[in-house]
Amino acid sequence: MNPSHTTSPSQRSGRRTLLLIAAICLLPLLAAVVLRLVWTPPKPDSLGELLPPQALAYDRLVGADGRPWPHEQVADRWLIVYASPGQCDAACQETLYLTRQSRTAQGKASLRLGRLWVLTDDTQPDPALLAAHPDLQWARLVQPGDLPELGGVNQAPRHLFLVDRRGQIVMRYSDHPEPMAFIKELGRLIKF
Repeated sequence: MNPSHTTSPSQRSGRRTLLLIAAICLLPLLAAVVLRLVWTPPKPDSLGELLPPQALAYDRLVGADGRPWPHEQVADRWLIVYASPGQCDAACQETLYLTRQSRTAQGKASLRLGRLWVLTDDTQPDPALLAAHPDLQWARLVQPGDLPELGGVNQAPRHLFLVDRRGQIVMRYSDHPEPMAFIKELGRLIKF
């Protein structure tokens, strides 16, 4: 009798159980490797353009009184920035309305989001327009042409910018994005 060739039924059952456990443990790893090599997940559609983080130069902004703009008011909050001349045309008014509605739609999270209108010229904003946007903060450029990355000068394309809680400009949007998609995207971003 050769003991190396004979296996008992309990040994065969034990080996099958061991192989089954090993297969169950290795199956998720094998599936992950196959999916990683074969399938690439779709990138989520974003309305905005992701920018390399760049600090917003608060030192180039002054308040209505001509003193440096007190940006401590928005410290540790997200900020929607819109740059345009103080003579707010219809497109400008629509954009300011969109930013107001987008902030309001965030519910309790709206406290994490501020709005800043950067005036790119010396025109005084319309008091009735400012009254319609009580949570809108505004500042003026120290010198016209400062912060060219924000645009908004003359007929240059205008954009909305999203500044993160550390004061970095991180996203750029068209000044007339699709409202519901913009609101949803803001809601996802300001959670962080």
